[in-house]
Amino acid sequence: MKNWLIQLRAGRLIVATVTFSVLLAETIVIAFSLWLHGEIRPDYLITGFITTVIVSFIVVVIIQSIVRALQRTDEQLLERTLYLDSILQSTGDTLIIALDTAFRVKYLNTMAEQVLDISARKAHGHRITELVDGVRREHFEQAMRAVKPGRGYSFQFSYDFDEATHYFEATLTEILHHGQLAGFLLVAHDATDRKLLEETLRDLSYQDGLTGIANRRRFDEKLEQEWRRAVRENQPISLIMVDIDFFKNYNDLYGHPAGDDCLKKIAHVLSETIARPGDIAARYGGEEFAAILPNTALLGAEKLAEQIRAHVEGLELPHANSAVSPWVTVSVGLATRVPTNGDDYTLLLEGADRALYKAKQQGRNRLVIDHH
Repeated sequence: MKNWLIQLRAGRLIVATVTFSVLLAETIVIAFSLWLHGEIRPDYLITGFITTVIVSFIVVVIIQSIVRALQRTDEQLLERTLYLDSILQSTGDTLIIALDTAFRVKYLNTMAEQVLDISARKAHGHRITELVDGVRREHFEQAMRAVKPGRGYSFQFSYDFDEATHYFEATLTEILHHGQLAGFLLVAHDATDRKLLEETLRDLSYQDGLTGIANRRRFDEKLEQEWRRAVRENQPISLIMVDIDFFKNYNDLYGHPAGDDCLKKIAHVLSETIARPGDIAARYGGEEFAAILPNTALLGAEKLAEQIRAHVEGLELPHANSAVSPWVTVSVGLATRVPTNGDDYTLLLEGADRALYKAKQQGRNRLVIDHH
């Protein structure tokens, strides 16, 4: 239709239109003249010709005006569409999906194509849940159920592409036309950098600044978390407490920089020994360290605790002010529990601390187990 309208403006088409109109009008005039008078009257022909030419030109002018108006509207619409598409495609790390009222895809921007690994043409007409899988499908289905009139629904999902995991924060909102629901708009921003920064800051907040292992805050959270898990699964959990023997004397003799270096080396022993996924070594405070061992019975925990004690002594760090050894040594307390509902994780902590106290009382540089 657009090509026909453009051709209509051409001079040849205008001339052809006028000529056809004149010939048709003259044919009608001749027939009318013959019917009324039995002959072709010249005055009828002249009047018909002049009238037809005038009317034809008026009609052509009107049509040209309409065509120009339609072309201007078409050009404006095309320009707006190009601008809008350029804006949507240049949103960088923002995913944009337009859906109809049945949540079928009407539009995908470039980012959405990349994330979903499908072209806009192939995705068109498919429900959004057909284009995602696994836990992401559950997120999208929940969003579709939860979106309310006048209020969008926010959720999060992740995708693996560009050889990395990207985290998105998405909002699903209604599209209204004259107050009626016309579809839905899904906008998701790539929040990967911010999430990674938050995780880094969280990790730093859980890390002991001197030794690099977990700090007391992380220890407390992990112990409570693993205690609850042990209650649910009816599994044993063990706790090792470690204290450097005569550490104050060490600092007084060798100085605090040497003391800091000693703490780092012992922390390294713990982190190397407590290397199983789920286990955690932490600096409990001052010269005290701790290790949480989920799903670990007494026999396995005892073996690890003795390894820690032996490895520290094996470092052969000189300690001239120690009353038990020429080297830096540690006292170790161990407690193991299989908790039940109603038990508190402080029972485990108190047991390990009690065993550590006995290790010091019995001469240090030894492991003592709390048998509660």
